[in-house]
Amino acid sequence: MSTKNLHTLAAPPAGRIFSVVTEDPRSPLHWLALLQHEINENIVVYSRLSPQRLGQHLNLNRIEFKWLSESIDAHSLSPSLERIHHAISTRISSDRGVIWVDGVEYLIHRQGFDAFLSFTRSLADELTGSDWTVLLPYSPLSIDATELAHLRREAIPFNIPQISDFSEEVYTEIAAIDNQIIAEDTANNMVEDVDEETLPEEPMTLKLLSTIPQASLTPSVLNRRIQQWQEMGLDVSELHHAVNAEPDKAYQSYVEVEGIVRRAVECEKRIRMIEIRGHLVEAAKMRFRILQLTGIDAVESRLDELLSGSM
Repeated sequence: MSTKNLHTLAAPPAGRIFSVVTEDPRSPLHWLALLQHEINENIVVYSRLSPQRLGQHLNLNRIEFKWLSESIDAHSLSPSLERIHHAISTRISSDRGVIWVDGVEYLIHRQGFDAFLSFTRSLADELTGSDWTVLLPYSPLSIDATELAHLRREAIPFNIPQISDFSEEVYTEIAAIDNQIIAEDTANNMVEDVDEETLPEEPMTLKLLSTIPQASLTPSVLNRRIQQWQEMGLDVSELHHAVNAEPDKAYQSYVEVEGIVRRAVECEKRIRMIEIRGHLVEAAKMRFRILQLTGIDAVESRLDELLSGSM
């Protein structure tokens, strides 16, 4: 790539923490991959995506990453603010680079907005004078307007260039990186074929799948069901640990997640109803939350309010 194109790939200012406000918090991962590839920036990722799914966006051999999950895995890190804070504090004591922390909405739901804001402020203090930058990607639809204003004040937005902003040469480079990641993933991770007829054709449409009997819940069957839910856009990361668990524990975990998924499916049907009534913005926020499988109680309660009268 020519030098004239590298200005579009400059790393964000060091020693600070930024918000990355985007409709899809995972879409800028292509920019992150290009940042590492072109200017050899150190990249550290803390993600709710499993290694297998994260590897679809980034070359895992060239970055440092942790899977924010309770799963028993060599790359997993308990998704608590305290553990994430400790890990980041330790890492920024040397070198330089960019740290990407996704799952902001999940962390807020798990430990509360006040705790997350304190986490952000503390990281901002520790980053001062360092050669590291922390980026917090999140959707504005997933956070209350007042909370969003507070978060943007502590971590001001950093605008990541869209693919359309790059030159044709850079665009070609992005495609090449994507193809390389896919090729390496195919070579190193052979997976079983999945019956395509059983997978949802529309990722954005939630469908109610039949319950799997305990006697039929083998690891391969559970993996298949996880994939089906993920194809719908549902975040069922917490279920990955059940694949290698004892049969009784695996089934218990499956039943718990399935119960939440069923509620999410019912919520989506009702969300379509409030869309017809004109509550488009609120419907978009609710849909984002149910795909994350967080705040289902609040979504159900609000839907009851909106659908109980002529609102």
